[in-house]
Amino acid sequence: PAPGPGFNGSAAAQALIARHVLEQYIQLRSALSSQQTRPVLAALAAIAEGLRSIPGKKTLVMFSQGFVATEALDWQVQSTIDIANRANVAIYIIDSGGLTGGAPTSGALVSGSPLGGISGGLEMEQRRRSGAGESVFDITRQEGLNRQQDLLYRISEDTGGHFIKNTNDIAGGLERIDTEIRSRYTLAYRSTDSNFDGSFRKVKIEVRRPDANVLARAGYYAIPPSQIIPFSPDDRKLLASFAGMQAHPTLPLSLELNSFRSREGFYIVPLSFEIPPGAVQFDRKGDKERLQLEVLGVVRVEGEDRILSRLGGNFDVSLTPLQYESILNDKIFFRQDMQLYAGNYTVDLIVRDRLSGKVAARQEKLVLPAAGSDFLATEAVLSRHAEPQKQTSRNGDVLSEGNVQIRPSPSREFHSTDNLIIFFKLYNAALAGETGRPLVRVTVTLMKDGKQAARPLDYQLTEPATEPVLHLTFAKYVKLTGLPAGKYSAVIESRDIVQQKVLKQEAWFVILP
Repeated sequence: PAPGPGFNGSAAAQALIARHVLEQYIQLRSALSSQQTRPVLAALAAIAEGLRSIPGKKTLVMFSQGFVATEALDWQVQSTIDIANRANVAIYIIDSGGLTGGAPTSGALVSGSPLGGISGGLEMEQRRRSGAGESVFDITRQEGLNRQQDLLYRISEDTGGHFIKNTNDIAGGLERIDTEIRSRYTLAYRSTDSNFDGSFRKVKIEVRRPDANVLARAGYYAIPPSQIIPFSPDDRKLLASFAGMQAHPTLPLSLELNSFRSREGFYIVPLSFEIPPGAVQFDRKGDKERLQLEVLGVVRVEGEDRILSRLGGNFDVSLTPLQYESILNDKIFFRQDMQLYAGNYTVDLIVRDRLSGKVAARQEKLVLPAAGSDFLATEAVLSRHAEPQKQTSRNGDVLSEGNVQIRPSPSREFHSTDNLIIFFKLYNAALAGETGRPLVRVTVTLMKDGKQAARPLDYQLTEPATEPVLHLTFAKYVKLTGLPAGKYSAVIESRDIVQQKVLKQEAWFVILP
């Protein structure tokens, strides 16, 4: 029978709905998968780099249903592939979703006529699926699945591995991987082009045997061997301009690095910085104030070019009127913790205000001594902010005491109405024989122009914490009321009464008018 008068319009509407649902689905999947993709790629890169020191070709098998990488994450995908290739690791991926046939998944009703869903308004593939009883939601799901699997294909094929999908036979997939590994040959050569310009260089492998199937990566990107951490093109530009930005900063920045021992033999190193709110540009959107900061930090072993770790990211923050007012009366604050073993390091930090283009670049040296038995104090953290925590965990924040967290003040700027909070930790205090506890007396003296500005304050510490390592925590505040504006120092003397050892340190700060 001839189609009714509304047939073509209905078909066009169905096609429009299908496209709209697909776009919405991909947008949702992209938003969700971006959160999942970053840690997966970082884990792959970390595993590959960890295998780098093992000679010969290595194989990594990953089970995954797939994930979506937006264009903004493409650099991290490629960097992960590059790291795997430099570590000589082939990534094989087995689709953990198993068979994905044409069975409907949405539970939608199927048209009574086998031709009811077919019209000129649908693509041929959609027509085929509609005739098989799939709704536009099933089609959308499959299109999204294809995009997820595209990334799995790319990672596996570009590292010399293989992507195995549409099978519930896990053992068969592993046997196939085993067969390919046993048929593997390794060819190596050194390029005569020593220019590490980041360009892609194609590599083609040909064999004369007509019955042979060659499985190899298509090429490589010309990236320096020392670069084991993924960086975007914009990151590379910032790092290349570091010296110039350090010599001519346009954004005022106060930076502080603290370090605290941890049980596993490494240090927790909080990196904190403050920026005056008047130095950055805010973009007003409705009743919100938008702030956009780009933060890039890299850690190297002192004297080496190889980058051990990176920190930071792109921060796009919308502030409510109350939050905006609070920042105007304070500082823009950032903190991120690092985990490092004992050693000497350099930390390069770049902060850029994306709206104004202002930039700051700082380099700091970081010395983390090997754990010993000597009486030792961490560098004092000065703060004007103490924030209550909802609960106290056994291994809480390194800048916390009890249920209170200390926020460092890297600018060291205070007002006479503030309380000066002093925070540090003491290690290896001796235990008194009669009590089995340490006994440490701490004296804090505020100095100005070489003279005592206030009466010294004495404190006694006797209650050690056992986690993550045995230590005493000093967390006290000093009232600044009545002190005139100017530059001050807090002279801190920690005396171990049991073993008669004394540690002295001095922390500078400023009281503003």
